[in-house]
Formats: sequence, C-alpha cells, structure tokens
Amino acid sequence: KAKGFASSAIHLRWPEIAGRELALWSEPVTLRWPTQAPGADRQAPKAGAILTIKVEGAFALDLQHQTAQVMQRVNSFFGWRCVDRIVLKQGPVRKAVEGKRRAKPVLSVQASHDLDKLLQPVENPALKAALARLGVGVMGKR
Repeated sequence: KAKGFASSAIHLRWPEIAGRELALWSEPVTLRWPTQAPGADRQAPKAGAILTIKVEGAFALDLQHQTAQVMQRVNSFFGWRCVDRIVLKQGPVRKAVEGKRRAKPVLSVQASHDLDKLLQPVENPALKAALARLGVGVMGKR
C-alpha cells in the first residue's frame, strides 16, 4: 500500500503481465496517482497513474521501446485504463520469476586463474574485491 499498489497482484503476476523475458530483468516499484487540486471538478475524468518499473542495466533501452505494449498489458490486467505513463529506474532486480532465480555466474578454473593474474597489481582490497565480482560476472558462465 505504501508504494501505491492496492493489491500485491501486479507483483505476484508480473511475469504473466509483462512477459517472462521482461520479468527476468524488471519489476514494478510504485504506482502513483496524481493528486487532484482542491476545488477541481470531481466529475472530470481523472488522470491515470504513473507506474515506476525497476529494470536492470542495458535492458532498460529494450524496455523503453516496449513501454506502450507493457502499459497496454498492465491496463488489460486491471480491466481499465489506469496507467497513463511508465517511468523506468535502473537498478538491480532481486526478484524470483516463477520461483526461480537466474543462476549466478561460475568461473572455470582457467578463467579464475586469469582473473587472479589480472587483479595482482591492484593494491586496494575494496577495489580488488569489487573488480573480482565484476570479473566473475563478465567472465563467468551461467
């Protein structure tokens, strides 16, 4: 409720709404309704909500091209035109899709050895740890 969702259905059924591929890299964050000015005509049609979707990295560009389709799917899910706009926020998505998480990358013995060699000149332990995590993500296989 604090994020603007009347129910958790959109979160629980996000893979069904957005499609499995989109749901692997994105998740709904907030659904914000515009406030109506005091004294505004109550009979006038209300503006639709703004749906904020968190999306991982470079996949944001792909999702940006599909916002009209995603908006149509969300509105079909609700049964009326409740979302007028989608805002994308980049960040890590820590959500299981259909009970499964994406597999963490694993380094082969040779790749691990190569990464250790690359990181030998780095003296700062925090930087070295961050570069090691990046290396595992880049060089590893899922």
